[in-house]
Amino acid sequence: MSSKRQSKYNVILINDKHNTFEHVIHCLMEICNHNYYQAGQCAHIVHHKGECSVFISNENEASDVYEMLKIEGLSVLLRKK
Repeated sequence: MSSKRQSKYNVILINDKHNTFEHVIHCLMEICNHNYYQAGQCAHIVHHKGECSVFISNENEASDVYEMLKIEGLSVLLRKK
């Protein structure tokens, strides 16, 4: 049995000019399992700061979320934490 800890990955949502707040909030709720308040806060942070970490997990889960958000048309990055 390995005692090595698994690395964590961040899915970062990037501000863009084509997605509405409603679409972003819907995607964060459905894909990242955010509640309405969390999704709204992330949408506002992205709008004002340019980016926001919306999901943190192991590489496989973070990669899956990253791909699903991209399919929905969101601008995202995947970064090792």
